[in-house]
Amino acid sequence: MVVDMLEGFTRCGPLASPRVAALLPRQADFLSRLTEGDRVIFVSDAHGPHDAEFRRFPPHCLAGSNEAEVCQELTRAISKTVRVDHVTKTTFSGFHETELDTLVRSADSTAWIVIGCVTDCCVEANVADLVYRGGQVTVIRDLIDTWHDPPDHDADAINAEWFDRRFPTIWGTRVLAGWKELLAR
Repeated sequence: MVVDMLEGFTRCGPLASPRVAALLPRQADFLSRLTEGDRVIFVSDAHGPHDAEFRRFPPHCLAGSNEAEVCQELTRAISKTVRVDHVTKTTFSGFHETELDTLVRSADSTAWIVIGCVTDCCVEANVADLVYRGGQVTVIRDLIDTWHDPPDHDADAINAEWFDRRFPTIWGTRVLAGWKELLAR
């Protein structure tokens, strides 16, 4: 599952972050290694003009806008033999009023790898909802990040809290430092 790796979180718009954009080459490398039988679900913001998120965040990733497009580096990296689904969402969780629950329940496996952004909201919301549905979730630390550092947002401290405590302790997820650890197992 790839969460919110969109133009509006990487290169353009009020929530674009150089930290998130820096993930793209590593994520593309990981996705290029998937093979026939693997599946990718892109879970992506596609907001309406009056979505509830805009009470706390500036308008971003409006449906049909350039900001709401999945970064092409990622879609191009995936082999044609890999099944790809796209789910658009209007809140942190891709499970809220979407077809994602049906896609997850119809999957051949309950094992999920989650990559994307933002560690402390959209990634966590989707990890939590996968766990609630019986998923065995792995998050890959070097393929996930939070936003850049505005004055009241210590990105490194947030990532440490989520990867070292929240994901493994609260959600029971496996945390890998990097995707190459999967190859060693």
